[in-house]
Amino acid sequence: MSENQNKTMSELFEDYGVSKIRTGDIVKGTVIAVTPEAISVNLNYKSDGILTRDEYSYNFIEDLTKVAKEGDEIQAHVVKLGDQDGNVVLTRKSIEETKIWESLEKLKADKSVVEIKVIEASEYGIFGKVNGIKGFVPKNQISINRNVDPSEYVGKTLKVQVLDTVNKKGRKQLVLTARQIEKIEKEAKENAIWATIKEGEIYDGTVKNLQDYGAFVDINGIDGLLHINEISWNRIKHPSEILRVGDRIKVKVKSVDVENKKLSLSYKATIKSPWSIFCDEHKVGDIVTGKVTRVADFGAFVTIGETDCLLHIKDLAWLRTEKVTDVVNVGDEVTAKILNISKKDRKVSLGMKQLVEHPFDAFAKNLNVNDIIPVKITRILLEGVYVEAKEDVEFFMPIAKVAAEKLRTPAQVVKISEVKDAKITNIDRKGKKLDLTFILDDKESDEFSNNNGPVSYSTHDENEQEFTIGEQLKGLEDLLK
Repeated sequence: MSENQNKTMSELFEDYGVSKIRTGDIVKGTVIAVTPEAISVNLNYKSDGILTRDEYSYNFIEDLTKVAKEGDEIQAHVVKLGDQDGNVVLTRKSIEETKIWESLEKLKADKSVVEIKVIEASEYGIFGKVNGIKGFVPKNQISINRNVDPSEYVGKTLKVQVLDTVNKKGRKQLVLTARQIEKIEKEAKENAIWATIKEGEIYDGTVKNLQDYGAFVDINGIDGLLHINEISWNRIKHPSEILRVGDRIKVKVKSVDVENKKLSLSYKATIKSPWSIFCDEHKVGDIVTGKVTRVADFGAFVTIGETDCLLHIKDLAWLRTEKVTDVVNVGDEVTAKILNISKKDRKVSLGMKQLVEHPFDAFAKNLNVNDIIPVKITRILLEGVYVEAKEDVEFFMPIAKVAAEKLRTPAQVVKISEVKDAKITNIDRKGKKLDLTFILDDKESDEFSNNNGPVSYSTHDENEQEFTIGEQLKGLEDLLK
């Protein structure tokens, strides 16, 4: 028997330069034919290799003639030594997969950004391919907004980064994140905006959220705090009294803290204050109408528009007012005259009595000195009496003018509520006062004068009579009786 007859078929092929191939081997060959669906490869083996379009790449190839041509050298993985036609079945996907995973590891290390098209969604997240490898984006990694619906992303293109290439069980799995990209882009955008925000400038903003202590307003993508004290010039209990979520408003930047990303805003600074509006619309001397909102011992506060004005107790009426509530009460609508506007102190003074003629002026308009008028005794003092000439018109008459004779007390000759004629001796129109006397005779009697009597003390002017201390005390006793 010859030597060749003792050799196996494989050994004979090797003798003639034919390669020895096993399943799982990585082999190199030369392209001998290409169709859109398959590539024939000379492997220097007893059979040619066949590489179909589906096994050429993880990426979809529509026509293999576009990616390979006769004479090209190609590397492939042996899947099977013979198909139904006797060809060696080849695949490039396993070799490509190794290279792809290496590239994915590099993408992860470099934190590179790639785009995927979302091809599938579940309740747990979305799926897309990176270089032909199916990747998974968990629901919490889809967006910085955690309340997302994965199904809404199907068909959309998304920017992602490789989060991991191995799952918790140690198996290869491509895990992606879009949230991180969105976060980085948002931060970059915010940093650019922070660089443009200037203290003291006015910006358009949108009310995003209302809290008890204020509102958050979005300015070009960054949130600023609008404190409740900066919402209205008037005191409010809650921002909802002025603002609603979604309102577009102008706000002024009070302060900018770029380092801590804090923005303090003011809404009221962009609108005229009630005080400015009041000063624009009113002046001293104007007649205004408002509502009494508060009463104090010294007066009442009247709100006109949105400005609180003081109506002092002394300006309620021409006659002395004991209690404010004798004239006005909370809730009353009153008409008054503006007496003073202090722009420095932001205070307004009002007067009601200034709207009517002074009772004295009305009463004394046609009176003259020496006229005789009836008066009623209202109060009796040691020093004299108070008389009422007309309602709201009262004068003091010294004891020396009550009677021609020397009196210990006016009570010796007059009584409370008694009406008597009195003569006008002087009219002080500026001081709103009449000088009166019950002594109607022009010539005053001095029959009671006694220059040699006890030492006397005067409590009035030089025209008034003088009395001893004893007489004064005796008069006080008469009053007490």
